[in-house]
Amino acid sequence: MRFSMSIGSGKAEPPPDANASLATPVGLSPEAAAAEELRLLEAQLERMRGMLFGYSSLFFATIRNWTFVSIGLLVLGWSGIVPPAVVVVPFIVPFAFLETGYLFWYTVFARRHAERLEQAINERLGRDVLVAHRLEAAYFYPPDAPKIAALSFGNPLGFMGAMTIGYTAGAALLWVAGLLSTNAWLEDQGVDFIGGGAGLAGFVVPLAIAWTLVIAGYLVWTFLRRPDEERFLAVLRDAYRLPEPAPEPAPAPEPAPAPEVAPATSTTAGDASADGDGSAPDALPSAPTPPTPEDR
Repeated sequence: MRFSMSIGSGKAEPPPDANASLATPVGLSPEAAAAEELRLLEAQLERMRGMLFGYSSLFFATIRNWTFVSIGLLVLGWSGIVPPAVVVVPFIVPFAFLETGYLFWYTVFARRHAERLEQAINERLGRDVLVAHRLEAAYFYPPDAPKIAALSFGNPLGFMGAMTIGYTAGAALLWVAGLLSTNAWLEDQGVDFIGGGAGLAGFVVPLAIAWTLVIAGYLVWTFLRRPDEERFLAVLRDAYRLPEPAPEPAPAPEPAPAPEVAPATSTTAGDASADGDGSAPDALPSAPTPPTPEDR
């Protein structure tokens, strides 16, 4: 089984263009670009579903392996083959919880990421085609409800909550058995509880208790407070959003109507001296005719 968290080649990428979401890939029509985007989202969703299955399987396998190891150490100590083997058990059991909590942490990542991918694909298709995330929320537990591992306060009586309680009870039995066996072995060695001239051996039991309390406290805090998940969701909410439509160019303004111009009229010297009523000026008086000899 192969599952990976890697994306891309790992090389530094140039900063994204602010208008990259509005651009169509070179050589692709808008329809082909939309189809390619859906294909990439589908491939990412398939990878997240594979990651969820892979880490869930690894989670249960790790619990099983640490259980066998703890039981084997107790058997070695109780049988007298290796009596000090029991000392390791109260330290191993809390560490097993820490490791399995880390694996469960990845299943939360994969499930929430797959949920957002399904929503993004549905947004592009215009209807709810992928509903696995809604089925998981109804069948297992609501993803936003407070939880400690798979014990969700949104569905505390569900099967996953019962399994979490069962695993915790089994681990507690192993831890108590290991702690009591360790204390009994130390007493057989003449080591008193904290001190008594036994050196560091007298601090084994208190250290086991402190180690367990620190890990248990951290697990409860990180699952209820969810600092990593909240940071992850803050980024995920803005991811895979539909690109904003490109703004349509504003229509060109209509040309303003040309101003009306009065028809031009030709002017003459007489027009320049026209009367105010617009009538033509009177004719100029003719020069007097010189007298003829007969007139004299």
